[in-house]
Amino acid sequence: MRVLYAPHPPQCCAELTLQQFARLDARFLHLPELRARGALALTVQDSADLLHAHLRLRETDGVGGEWRGTPGQLDEDPDGPTSPVLRGCGEAALASALALDLGGVQTCGVCIHELCGVLEGWPRGTVYLLSRQTVGVTVARRLNLTSFFDRLELDLLMGQDFVGYAVVRAHGLAVDGTSLVLRAGN
Repeated sequence: MRVLYAPHPPQCCAELTLQQFARLDARFLHLPELRARGALALTVQDSADLLHAHLRLRETDGVGGEWRGTPGQLDEDPDGPTSPVLRGCGEAALASALALDLGGVQTCGVCIHELCGVLEGWPRGTVYLLSRQTVGVTVARRLNLTSFFDRLELDLLMGQDFVGYAVVRAHGLAVDGTSLVLRAGN
């Protein structure tokens, strides 16, 4: 498996081995599990958003599979091919779809005010807003912190302490590639 990594805006690119790329996003250390559950395409797109980079994973063993991720792809087309997968799913299904249940990723519970303070300092990441439905708490909205409009909406929601949402989940990547998950309940 080879990974083409091009930070956005694409001024350069690098071809990385899977092990090298896993230093940027450790979820890819679990490639067999990602394939088995059918989560590879969505994880590549999520990684592209979290890293703010164009990604292309290509099989080198003759199978010929290829997966691409483009920063903001889900933002530009909220009804695109992958966003309905997340809309309406619960927290466990969200974690599974984004491979956040692999490799011992810990969800850190924080209060809304702590979460707001942390998010102000994050240049990249995604925020999932979950609302209470008759079937439980489900994903209602996804915000990409690198999008000007999503960041503006986030600032407005933070000023109102996320009124109307039962749970707010923030996802990011640490310097060593491990997933950061913060969760606050209202």
